[in-house]
Amino acid sequence: MMNRPRLRSLTGAALTRAGAVAIAALTASSLAACGGGSSSGGTASSGASGSAKKALKIGFSPFSLQPPALKGLADGLTAAGKAQGDTVLTADPKGDPSTQLQQLQQWIQLGRVDAIWVIPTSGQSIAAAIKQAQAKGIVVIASGVPSDYGLQSGEQGITFTNVDNASFGGKLGELAGQCISERLGGSAKVISLVSPSGQQSSKDINTNVKSALTKGAPNAKIVNEQQAKDRLGSQQAVSSALQGAPDANALIGTDDEATLGGLAAFQQAGKNPKQSCLVGAGGNDEAVQAVKDGKLYGEVAFDFQKDLAQNLQQLHKMAADPKAPGEQIVTPIQVITASS
Repeated sequence: MMNRPRLRSLTGAALTRAGAVAIAALTASSLAACGGGSSSGGTASSGASGSAKKALKIGFSPFSLQPPALKGLADGLTAAGKAQGDTVLTADPKGDPSTQLQQLQQWIQLGRVDAIWVIPTSGQSIAAAIKQAQAKGIVVIASGVPSDYGLQSGEQGITFTNVDNASFGGKLGELAGQCISERLGGSAKVISLVSPSGQQSSKDINTNVKSALTKGAPNAKIVNEQQAKDRLGSQQAVSSALQGAPDANALIGTDDEATLGGLAAFQQAGKNPKQSCLVGAGGNDEAVQAVKDGKLYGEVAFDFQKDLAQNLQQLHKMAADPKAPGEQIVTPIQVITASS
């Protein structure tokens, strides 16, 4: 499975290296844990109503179930929903926008669902189905922002959920600055593995990493900047960077594979990670273990377990009053350190 940077909105059309870490971080194992510990999702939803709530028939429509991440999300949602009495129907449009539209419309026309969570191939391609659901009082959580669907914020019965890449990048730069202040006296020579250019998500991440780093550790200097690659490519890039800047003592990676490749390069160069500042993003199991082992100072990750719980809660909240204006919510972000 990929471990790559974030999407501005979780749409299939934008599923590129620069836009996919938000999905890639959704490993099947982490969401299985969410399903297994689904009492947290049930508790959140119960809290929304304050009393016995109506069980929902929820339709989940990701743009594809082929990525293990999205299959894991479907399994996690099914388990969490079952634990609180909901029924989850899952559709697989296999990345085809016309198929996704037809599947959604079938659910709506046949009255098979009370609520829908959709991660679209293209927001515009399913906008008609969302309006049809709205007319029938079927509430919707749609990944992205209203403009992706040609809609306005505050539409009744429709909540939009999105990832905040600017905040994500800011927390990553802040984490690096924190380590540099604690371990290196506020001064460091940093190798930066940035999200590849060409996506707004990458610009948001990279810009905010740098500004937060400057604020948190003004005496830190980025001595080498490379585009994040796969693990081997990133290891080779960082090894080359260390030859040109052998006294570099910090690394910022914008996805797990790049970060772990950079870690390998630092170790290969004989540098002690526990005396350096290596931080990354993504939060897969291997990277989190590296944090626990002290090889990485920390990681920043989207918290999809909490996101699943908050989406279930939001669906129940909207279903209780389908005519109420929807909201714009964001995926929670967690900062993972050895002490957290």
